[in-house]
Amino acid sequence: MTIRPLAALATAAVVAGCSSFPQLDTAVTPGALDPGFPALMPVDDLRVAADARAPSPGATTLVADAGPAPEIDARATRLQARADRLRREAVIDAAARERLNQDVEIEEQDI
Repeated sequence: MTIRPLAALATAAVVAGCSSFPQLDTAVTPGALDPGFPALMPVDDLRVAADARAPSPGATTLVADAGPAPEIDARATRLQARADRLRREAVIDAAARERLNQDVEIEEQDI
């Protein structure tokens, strides 16, 4: 490669590096800045809200007289049982726990 194509390539790189970057701030819509995530609420507040809300047109009840949200109660019970089981059981076995507690030695050449 001769010096002229190399100089042209270097000049093109310098010109491209000095060009202005397009304004991306104006491309963001106001809705993207405030997505409006739902608030986290206690289960009891969710039940009250479910009782107060009118059912959707054409909605069907799967379980009669089971309360506003039997699936919430069932899921909460399953999650509580899982949490209790994880508290009782050792999540990490003894060999893994010992390995995790060992000191790590890093030699200067590895850095």
